[in-house]
Amino acid sequence: MVEYLKTKKGYFYKLKKNGEKKRISQEEYNKKNKKMIGGAEIKEITEDNKETEFEQKHAVINYGIGPISTYNLVNCIAIGGVFELSEKNGTFLTHESPTDYLEQQSTLRTIKQKLNEKQAIIIKIVIFRKNEPAKAVYNSGLTTTDIINLMINFSSKLFNVTPIIINYSCDISTMRCGKAIISPTLQNSYLEKIRVDSDVPSSSVKPSTFIVDVLHNNNRNKIYRCPICKIKSGTAAPKNPTNTSLFAHAFNCPHRNKIPVEAQKK
Repeated sequence: MVEYLKTKKGYFYKLKKNGEKKRISQEEYNKKNKKMIGGAEIKEITEDNKETEFEQKHAVINYGIGPISTYNLVNCIAIGGVFELSEKNGTFLTHESPTDYLEQQSTLRTIKQKLNEKQAIIIKIVIFRKNEPAKAVYNSGLTTTDIINLMINFSSKLFNVTPIIINYSCDISTMRCGKAIISPTLQNSYLEKIRVDSDVPSSSVKPSTFIVDVLHNNNRNKIYRCPICKIKSGTAAPKNPTNTSLFAHAFNCPHRNKIPVEAQKK
């Protein structure tokens, strides 16, 4: 019998009968273990004035009218909404990688349950997605575009509201990516400097790189493959090998958010 394990550090493994342990993605773990990993940490606030920011793998429900936002949207999906409660409007927002769409679904179900218990009425659903999603194919056979469409349908059915779609952009060459912001009166996206640590000025951030495997598809077009998680890119642009929008990784891959570069020829 094959067992599927999760370590305290958040890594996932397949343990075979002979004791061999193989590291796998969270997506494969969810599918094979037939078990849902808990969704994001949901913070509930009542803020009418200042903007509340949060990062990936978190979510916020604001019972006030102040804006909430999430940053470092490189290829991720942020889903939020506007609701009415006791003659006052509020908002919520989530942020996950495409590979963690099951966790995002779990988070959205929990948010809906919390709002239903308070008898809130959801009047608007907003999905922030990248204008040019990465073309990589994940272990499930889904691309980012497939997952975006899946989440649009999921959100529409869950909340019984047709989602509004807002595109965000990302320009790794200038170290800028998307920020999503939502309030009862504002839903928008912006391009801003990537943040690595809130205590480190974004101007001082230098991108990390990794050496990719260079392959070719059936049409002989160059593509990249991550040497660790083995996920392949879409057609890579030879003149712009540092464009991470062409690349995606398994959620726990150490090369996530790094810039792929080719090995220099000797």
